Amino acid sequence: MYRKISNIAERELMEKELGVPFKFPKLYSPNSVINGTDESTLSIITVENPDYISYAIWGLLPNNFVDEWMDFQNILNTLTVSKENLNSNGIFQEPYHKRRCLIIVTGFFTYHLYNGSLYPYYIYQANNKPFCIAGIYNTLEDGFITSSMLMTKATGIIKKIQNLNSDMPVLIPKTFYNTWLDNTADMNEIHHIINQHNLIELKAHPIAKEFFKNGISYETMLEPVEYKGIPLV
Repeated sequence: MYRKISNIAERELMEKELGVPFKFPKLYSPNSVINGTDESTLSIITVENPDYISYAIWGLLPNNFVDEWMDFQNILNTLTVSKENLNSNGIFQEPYHKRRCLIIVTGFFTYHLYNGSLYPYYIYQANNKPFCIAGIYNTLEDGFITSSMLMTKATGIIKKIQNLNSDMPVLIPKTFYNTWLDNTADMNEIHHIINQHNLIELKAHPIAKEFFKNGISYETMLEPVEYKGIPLV
């Protein structure tokens, strides 16, 4: 369900909030809607290189994978992974223990079904600043990084909005950044981090239903829209 996120932050704000610079700053540009099904690029900070912001293809691939990204995604969608599957599936287990990352966003999207129609919502931090989603990653032989977002059970305003599924991204507060990016951290501490709830204050509002159409401009997709009968949070 979570196949689109947003990162509209300017580079300077991201570097200030995360406390580290981009390794290749000229490659970054804000994007109101990042569509994971299009082999999109994320801004991340990795365990191996915590002193700068890197780039990753959204959708984890095995380390030794040599075929096309879409070939693998058609068999196993790895844009997201439930935290319950991190230790039960071999493709996720090693990255979870050894290659964690912070995925930098300014928001993400969810949906509410009402009277036979889907209504999209934009979810963002109450202070409108960038924040981080828990991720895992692999580095391919050609040097490209691929990454998955970690998912947990929905709480708070997301649970209030969603009526089609019960998941939401695992959000990592600043106080846990260093531990999450420490490859020597005790895994009990890591488990504790991904089981925390509501440590980041979120806001949400409905957006235009054109969000579902292909080939449109997403520049105004984050603006609030009012619809009768659906939750206002």
